[in-house]
Amino acid sequence: MSMSTTAARKSDPWEMALIHRLIRRGFEQAREFVMAVPAGATDRAAAVAEYAEFQLDGLQAHHSSEDELVWPALHERASLSGALITRMEDQHARVHAAIEHARELLRPWAAAPKAESSAALANAIGAVGDRLAEHLAEEERDVVPLIASHITQAEWEHLGKVSFSKFKPHQRFTAMGEMLEAASPEEAARMLAGLPPPIRIIWRLFGQRKYQRFMGAICG
Repeated sequence: MSMSTTAARKSDPWEMALIHRLIRRGFEQAREFVMAVPAGATDRAAAVAEYAEFQLDGLQAHHSSEDELVWPALHERASLSGALITRMEDQHARVHAAIEHARELLRPWAAAPKAESSAALANAIGAVGDRLAEHLAEEERDVVPLIASHITQAEWEHLGKVSFSKFKPHQRFTAMGEMLEAASPEEAARMLAGLPPPIRIIWRLFGQRKYQRFMGAICG
């Protein structure tokens, strides 16, 4: 990704609000799904664990892409906001620690779900959400305007592609489904319009049904 300081620095990072809504919704649902799994229901727990893992992977993909591409550019181009950008980086580190703790509990819980391990995992997932609350609000209020002013549209679109490429292949239909569930009708139409026609066709023919079956397995 070329962060040329001579390029026009104008972008419309409208997707950030949608991504953050997806993240908030995803972690709230993951916590609820974990608590809804009956003791010993390993098939359902496996589906819920896959959903929770998707949320953890998605958040990590989003944050790591910002770490790699956004913060260095803003440190260079918006130097007066250096303290804010450093705070964003520090918040990412704290969220990452909470992500890793949730990951440690996830697979043992899926293999033998019971009341105690469900509560521990739900609390760990909730802790990720708690650490995100301040970060996402501050990012939306103070960082998005910096992105709009200092990151080009081409760079912003590249960031989205890099983040999406970090999903495992089997997670990509889940990513589409979750994004569309979190989107308003206008946001969904705008998102779909930006996809290549073959991707839209694959989603409508296969991906949507696969996502719906996956969510059905989670809900039991």
